[in-house]
Amino acid sequence: MAPWRESVDKTAQADVDTLLNLALPLAVQRLTVSGRLHPFAAAIKDDGDHFLLGAETKPGAGEVESHAAIAECYDALTDQREDLRAAVVVSDVRLVGLEGDAIHLALEHSAGFALSLVQPYTLVRGKGVSLGPMSMVSGDRVTWPESAA
Repeated sequence: MAPWRESVDKTAQADVDTLLNLALPLAVQRLTVSGRLHPFAAAIKDDGDHFLLGAETKPGAGEVESHAAIAECYDALTDQREDLRAAVVVSDVRLVGLEGDAIHLALEHSAGFALSLVQPYTLVRGKGVSLGPMSMVSGDRVTWPESAA
């Protein structure tokens, strides 16, 4: 994760750390409690306060409903982007070819960068969630697209 840190200021670095430290444990907690992860978002306001956004999902919601919930999160973040510094949209993804599941954290910053983090996990009966090694690549800018910069 070092290269991206070298290209952004300390506030942006702290914002990323804050969102990851908020979103990842919450995702793990939700998986542990219910065995499912419904999409949600977290954001940091210009004043440094952070908050959570949850999309409406029905019990037993499937892939189509999850895509709609992710879109709802992005719509809400885009509507508020003038007052935000950073945001993350968290969802459950299937790792194609690896026969596993992962938590996807799509993180964006108003400074003009986006990161896509994938945290593989396994639900272990009676023990909660076991995490694998996280990977990261450059992400897509949805909340602050290049045209809005």
